[in-house]
Amino acid sequence: MLLSAQIDDDVAKRYEEVGWILLRGTTGGTPVDSAYVFSEEVVGYDLAAFFQRNSATLKAQIEAVLRKLLSED
Repeated sequence: MLLSAQIDDDVAKRYEEVGWILLRGTTGGTPVDSAYVFSEEVVGYDLAAFFQRNSATLKAQIEAVLRKLLSED
C-alpha cells in the first residue's frame, strides 16, 4: 500500500500489525518502506525526479481543480 509520509502513526501501526507492507512517501529508507526508494531500485524509475520536473505543472493543475470545485459557479 502506498501512503503519504504524513499518515498517522496509529493508523500505520494497525496496518502493519495485520501484515500489510506500507510504502511511505519518503525519499530515504529501503525498497520495503519507501515508495521513492522502491520506485528507483525495483522499478528503475526516479519518482522523486519526476515530481521535481513536473511540480509547477502539477501545482497549477491542482490549483485549477480546487478553484473550480470551490467556486460558486
